[in-house]
Amino acid sequence: MSASDSLPVYDGPKCRICCDLMPNRQIPLPNGKWVDVQKQGKMTLSLAVWLSDVYESAKTCVNCKVMIEALECFEGKEPRLEDEMFTVDGRVGTSLKLEYNLADDEYLRFIEVFSDTESESCLGRATLIEVDIDPRKAAEIAKRRLRECIDSHDECRVGRRGFIPTRVVDVGTGDGLPRLVETTEDMKDTDYVALSYCWGLAQSLTTTKAILPKRLEGIPWEDIPKTLHEAIEFVQHLGLSYIWIDALCIIQDDGLDWEKEAAQMKNVYENALFTLSATSAPDVATGCFLARNNPVHELHSAKPQHTYYARRPCFDTHSKLFSYSVDTEIEMDNYPAMKRGWIYQERLLSQRILYCAYDELIWECRNTITCECNPTSLHRHHGGNAIVSYKRQMGHLSDPTQFNKKNSSCFPIIDLWLSLVQSYSQRVFTKYTDRLIALSGIAQKFQPLSIGNYYAGIWSSEIHHQLAWTRDANPKALRVKEAARIPGSPSWSWCSINQPCVFDDVMNPPRISTRLTALNYKAELSSPDPTGPVSYARLTLSGPCIEAKIVLGPPVEENPSSPLKAYISLCNKQYLITPDIPQWHNAPQSADSLAASDEVSCLEIYITKKGFKDNVNVKPDSPWDDPEHPDQYYNYRFPWLVLKWSPPHDAYRRVGIVNFANRPSFDQEEQAPGEMMRHAAMRVVDIV
Repeated sequence: MSASDSLPVYDGPKCRICCDLMPNRQIPLPNGKWVDVQKQGKMTLSLAVWLSDVYESAKTCVNCKVMIEALECFEGKEPRLEDEMFTVDGRVGTSLKLEYNLADDEYLRFIEVFSDTESESCLGRATLIEVDIDPRKAAEIAKRRLRECIDSHDECRVGRRGFIPTRVVDVGTGDGLPRLVETTEDMKDTDYVALSYCWGLAQSLTTTKAILPKRLEGIPWEDIPKTLHEAIEFVQHLGLSYIWIDALCIIQDDGLDWEKEAAQMKNVYENALFTLSATSAPDVATGCFLARNNPVHELHSAKPQHTYYARRPCFDTHSKLFSYSVDTEIEMDNYPAMKRGWIYQERLLSQRILYCAYDELIWECRNTITCECNPTSLHRHHGGNAIVSYKRQMGHLSDPTQFNKKNSSCFPIIDLWLSLVQSYSQRVFTKYTDRLIALSGIAQKFQPLSIGNYYAGIWSSEIHHQLAWTRDANPKALRVKEAARIPGSPSWSWCSINQPCVFDDVMNPPRISTRLTALNYKAELSSPDPTGPVSYARLTLSGPCIEAKIVLGPPVEENPSSPLKAYISLCNKQYLITPDIPQWHNAPQSADSLAASDEVSCLEIYITKKGFKDNVNVKPDSPWDDPEHPDQYYNYRFPWLVLKWSPPHDAYRRVGIVNFANRPSFDQEEQAPGEMMRHAAMRVVDIV
């Protein structure tokens, strides 16, 4: 008996073009039967179809007719598609996705087709999104999600620690005015909502020392900008009494109050019942709940049997908020709040969030992520960006030290920290001096873990990984023209520049060799918070070091308006470096300026090994420094800090980094710097 005889089979789909929108049917067997993959447990559909075939099949197949009608709703009659094809993807019981390019258009387009009833096919049910959203409707959605979360999610029922912010806004009832309330000890178990939003340039409503007494009496509705107005109404419809809004609850012209409240942001967002995020509002004048412009088309091809709908999917929001792993790959113009540095921390710390995006509301808690268009969780336990990874690994832990128990080394914790920092560095600030304090709540979450002391944005454990940051030279990285050092921040930390940063992706820690040692750290804090900003910091390192000279070359990509290329000169060869601050022709001189023939010191951070050399008989899992085979691996990557002497500080300043990435195919001369450093003397250097 052949293997095919034991497979579940059936007579084949009625429509050989769309396969009846059931899980993929494979090609017919020699006996004319088709393999029934659904009986084998396959639940997904993935087809590439010719548009002309679907048009022809639509004469007799309702499913093909529905797909054609959906395409024509958005692209007009007989649309011109690239390659005259489109793809069809779905899963049993959920909506169907059509994916295509128009001819002469580089952008991929999507259409979601769904029913209002349950289905056994891949043209299944989805939820109609509210066409007009307002605080009352949003509150009804939030109530349902909150009740489900409290009743069903064990990890979301972690007890509060008896905390209420120093001040909250009493939202009032009926015709009563909202007013600021100074909280008391007996209110510590009171539920409140925290607001996360962009101030923008339109923030006119704040609390100052002079206006505080009036804020305690009441805040006239006509004085409240739209975003705050809608947030207060939303909380009223929830049936709660209090909301925390930073502009009102922190005395903005009182430096001591601002420092005190900023240091306890961690508690404010962690202990809120949930956070309301005005995700798509660029300022306080726009509102939380925006007018929606994603039309839903009712399809008539299948009537009277079924009602089907077509719309552009909220795929954009799902992927950009939760899926993409590298921030520079995506465009966040529709989600301005997600660009802001302070809001990054608010998002990480919140145990529950209601995102008010331009196209739908999304609910996120420690257990799940759901949205208006699909009430099932699709994202929490899959891939995702640094924020999703953090919440999956640590966000649900009432005791962060539980993370230690799952990991035998601190590297996974440092790796998670670096992924957060890299993502955070993409965010923008009005004041870049806030970079450390706006991350202090997250740093406090990491403090109980076994990763050493906190040094202005990096941890003493695995310090060599964290010193190997590079200014993001990706063309999509922002703010290159405005590049500058942040006053007070140490040059050796990623937080010292107002630019996006990237870290080397080191996948195999056991194959890393470092001779770098941190000997001492001194800092002057700008506030009592040890995870907050510093006004001065000095790091003493010991490691192999060699001298080099700077060479300046033509602008990047030979474009006069681009930064100059910079090199170190070694062994009669030049090696490209990435300056921490881009170098411009005829730019004013600063501590970070590089000039031709400047003397610099190069400090090796680490060496990684990857790939066996030919004719070396070693075990695949043998350590990189196996004494029996000292040269078994090629040098793969070895980054060096580029340091310039700073007489005013009697110490060095970091001015850039050089990343060598040697592979077997490279010329032997490319190995020369590594060989020089291998025999270099150990030195002790102070860096500020």
